[in-house]
Amino acid sequence: MVGIGNADHGSRCLKDSFDMLYREGEKQPKMMSIGMHMRVIGHPGRAVGLERLLDYMQKHEGVWIPAGRDRKTLDQDPSLSGQGADE
Repeated sequence: MVGIGNADHGSRCLKDSFDMLYREGEKQPKMMSIGMHMRVIGHPGRAVGLERLLDYMQKHEGVWIPAGRDRKTLDQDPSLSGQGADE
């Protein structure tokens, strides 16, 4: 990918990634990380793409969208990562 020029391009790429991981997650949970740089996502015309993506993702059952500070929750609760005690 050369770069993200507008909200539609960026959100389409991330939406496609999410869709693939969501399908794969039917068998085992998946995690999607989205790296954001303030000079890229900080533009209102690009930030709206992130807003659309989050709205889209939240409509799917079983999706958890934590903030970075919530990472500790994932580390402490094995059921969230699909690594239960019996596995």
